Parts: sequence; structure tokens; C-alpha cells
Amino acid sequence: MDAPEPLKPTSLPVAAGGWTALRNPSRSGIWRHRPALGLPVDIPEISLGEGDTPIVPLQRWGTAHGIPRVVAKLEYVSPTGSFKDRGAAAVIAVLAGAGVTSVVEDSSGNAGAAMAAYAARAGLRAQIFVPESAPMAKRDQIAGYGAEVVAIAGTREDVATAAEHAAHAPDVAYASHARHPAFVEGTKTFGLEVAAALAGSPPLHIVLPVGNGGLLLGAYKAYRELDRAGFQVRLPRLHAAQAAACAPLAAAFAAGADAPLPVQARPTVAGGVAVGRPARGGEVLAALRRSGGVVVEIDDEQARRTRADLSRVEGLDVEYTSAVAFAAAEQLRATGVIGADDRVLIAATGSGLKDAGV
Repeated sequence: MDAPEPLKPTSLPVAAGGWTALRNPSRSGIWRHRPALGLPVDIPEISLGEGDTPIVPLQRWGTAHGIPRVVAKLEYVSPTGSFKDRGAAAVIAVLAGAGVTSVVEDSSGNAGAAMAAYAARAGLRAQIFVPESAPMAKRDQIAGYGAEVVAIAGTREDVATAAEHAAHAPDVAYASHARHPAFVEGTKTFGLEVAAALAGSPPLHIVLPVGNGGLLLGAYKAYRELDRAGFQVRLPRLHAAQAAACAPLAAAFAAGADAPLPVQARPTVAGGVAVGRPARGGEVLAALRRSGGVVVEIDDEQARRTRADLSRVEGLDVEYTSAVAFAAAEQLRATGVIGADDRVLIAATGSGLKDAGV
């Protein structure tokens, strides 16, 4: 499989115009940030109202774990239940603008649901390849949007290979959340929102679950571009949480490698981060190191315990993939990477409803 197209820097409106120069409130979803998006100007603005997700303090949970200044950005209140809607809106808009009529995608669930929903919104056909192990709740959600669901035996990489082959058919485009550069341009809006909303008390750390790393790269791209435009921002330390059963970025980070290292993936409840060969892994590792972040491995027992804890203590129902980020924050505090007075933001990336019955 060829390397993904490199991410290109976008020139944001200069800071002299203030934060409002980055937003057009008359538009919907990620397109509110149209002045800051490096996307073609003549594409349709496909939206379901994604973005502008709430940021809520976690006083009880944070105090219990020695992180009293912790907040969560509730990406799971997005239209299809995950942050993937931000990137899907951008990718589908670019492809629809290019005249594409049919798309294929590979996904463990959330990206497939997002691409299927936005394809339906744009009037495109969608075929979504998923692992046989994908939760039925996610497979049913994808099918509900009218997409054809194709279950593939084998690894997450086998699923990606099958989707790539299907994309060679006439009039079909590969709407890859892992490879299409527009996806990161869409997730960049996450970072823009955090930087603007918390400008008066910015986070020193952002902790995210990472499989392919699209949200982390979006946050990194946002802060870098804000800095170049003259905004008074400081790049937070970006920390990646991975499932211990499949942690190629953790292995590379520990070894000082510039690219993900091969791992023998095992089954995990955190299927959303079970990516053995992340397409932009080298870019993710570079972003982590430049921001001063680290990678944390979380096992399934920790993910289960943390998910239950968040529901019981704070009323947050997150999927296991999201729970690994909260468990990672606990671990980072315990090891001293996060200080007692540090401002911390955790990305609550996916709804617990997506793991129903697991």
C-alpha cells in the first residue's frame, strides 16, 4: 500500500482578526471554521451539525485520581456518536465535489458509521469493510445508513487491503479516514475549538485514544497553524493512549523509532485503537515527540474499570476505546508526567452505546 499523501500546512487568518476570524457562525458543523480549513473552495458543505462539542469538568473523577483540573471534550455527542464525524464531513465533501458517486471505507466501526452517514447525506453509495470482530451495534449502525457492510476475517490490515482493492472498481473512491488528508483537516476543528474555548486557561496536556491518530494529528495541526498565524497559544503535550493488545506506536516510542514497529495484535475490547500498522504512524510519532507527549498502554481490565468508573461517578457513558484515554490520564498522573495542578483535557471520542452487549 502506498504512503498516504502528506499533510499540507494551511494559512489561517492572522491573529489580528481575533478568534472570531476563524469562524463563520452562519455555517453548520465543521464549516463554521471554513476560513481556517485547507479544503477546496468550490466543494459542497456536507454537514450533520458536527463539532462544537461540550467541554465539561470532571471534578469528582479528577479529584479521586489526583487531577482536579481535568476536563473532557464530549466528542461522543456527535451525530453518529464519535469524533469521526468531523473528518468524514470533510472527506465526503471533497469526494462529492470531485463528482464521485460511490465510496468504500475500512473501519472497526466508528469511521465506517461516519462515512456511511455522510455519504447518505451527500447522496453517495457506500460500501464499508469491517473486521468480523466488530461489535454488532456498530455494524447495525452502518447498515442503518444504507451502506453495504462487508465483514472480513483476519487482521485490521486485512480489512484495509480488501477495501483498497474494492476502491479500484470504476467510479469508486477510497474514503479512507486513515489516509485521506481531508480527514485530518476536519479533525483539526477539534483543536481549534479547544484552543479558542480554553484560551484563558489552556490545557497543558491533551490525552487521546490513538489507533490511526487522526484526532491527535488534527489537534497538532491546529495548534501549529494557530501559532504561525500569530495566536497566543502553547502547544499542549499530546499523549497517545493505546490498547496493550495492539500498541505499535508505544513500541516505536519506547524504542526511539521513527515509524510504528510490527506487533502481534491480540483481541481487545478497545477495537477502535487496534490498528497494527497506522498509515500516518510516523507523523503521529513526530507530533508526540515535538509536543513533549508520551504513549501509554492500557489493558482491557483497566479499560473496563475506567469505563464503569466514569459512568458511575460522572455520568459519562464512553466506549472502551475512549476509556483507554481516561485510564491513561490516571497512569500519567500516577507516574508524575501529569502534575497535581496541571490543566488536562481528555477526548471522550466515542459513545458507550456503540459497545452495547460487549
